[in-house]
Amino acid sequence: MISVKDAVSELDRMADDAKEKDRLYRKSLAGWSESLRAVERHVFPLFPVASKVANEDWRQVQTMLRGGSVTEILDSCPRLSERVLSNYAMVARAAQRAELDSVKQILQVMAEAAQGVRARGDLYGGEFEKLSESLGELAHLQDPDELRAGLAREAMSLRETVGNMIRESREALAEMEQDLTAFHRRLAEAEAAASTDALTGLANRRALELALEDRIRRRAQFSVLLFDMDGFKGINDRFGHDCGDQVLRLFAQILNDQVRPGDVVARWGGDEFFVILDCGLEDALRRSQQIAKRLSTRYDIVVNGRTMALPICASAGVVEHVPGESPADVFRRADQAMYAAKPKDSRNNVPPPV
Repeated sequence: MISVKDAVSELDRMADDAKEKDRLYRKSLAGWSESLRAVERHVFPLFPVASKVANEDWRQVQTMLRGGSVTEILDSCPRLSERVLSNYAMVARAAQRAELDSVKQILQVMAEAAQGVRARGDLYGGEFEKLSESLGELAHLQDPDELRAGLAREAMSLRETVGNMIRESREALAEMEQDLTAFHRRLAEAEAAASTDALTGLANRRALELALEDRIRRRAQFSVLLFDMDGFKGINDRFGHDCGDQVLRLFAQILNDQVRPGDVVARWGGDEFFVILDCGLEDALRRSQQIAKRLSTRYDIVVNGRTMALPICASAGVVEHVPGESPADVFRRADQAMYAAKPKDSRNNVPPPV
């Protein structure tokens, strides 16, 4: 017969096992949540159009991870995550195909223009061949009057042919110039879209990396500033992502207004923003303090039709590029410097609205 003491001990052991399993589940879910945030931070910015489409479903995943039960999360989140990523991949492939189609159209029009030039060359080549044959026949005439009449006739034909060539060349040149202008505009728009963050209008991660690689290749002196908003996750959790997007746009606008021509301002992802300054560390530190002071202010946002002011502060990491460093090395050191400067427990603290 099992004693009461043994039964209690067994219940305690079962309770401890349950707590341990729950702890492990929570730890696993936390790691999964971090992985999903990494996808949002590093993968979604590659195709802004696709990330816009996936954004609402992705928020459902995040909401479930924050507030769902373990059973609910394990049952629903994998399928929902797979659906979001599948839709993102589908839209991203469509966007990539659209870019390829645009390039193909440009190549097709250029090929048609080249074919048109060749066709006109063939046409007038035949005209000149006829002229050559006629002149050869005239060379055998013995009657001067016939010779003069024949030369006058061929001269008139030559003038008409050359006039047609000049007129058509001008028209073709004007048409080609219009086509090239349209091509340049489309290419510039495509390049701008590929290098611009869709939410803030700043340069995106791709453009930032290209700017860093260019400076490293030229062996130029430069420093980087990494700004991160304190408590931004708490803003999203409490007021919603629409509110967070408003804050990000305002933050980006203020940051962009503080830099000089030639500096590069880019959104790295989430609430992290990079600035490239063409100066040494001492000057960069001074300027970062000035910029951080301007960024740390009240941001007027609209929540459920009501305007409120949120006090926002930003932490900054400042490093100077060391010769031989790659862009990844610079990013890593700036990230370390930023986290060293960030107040403890600041990521989830929500500033009280005014």
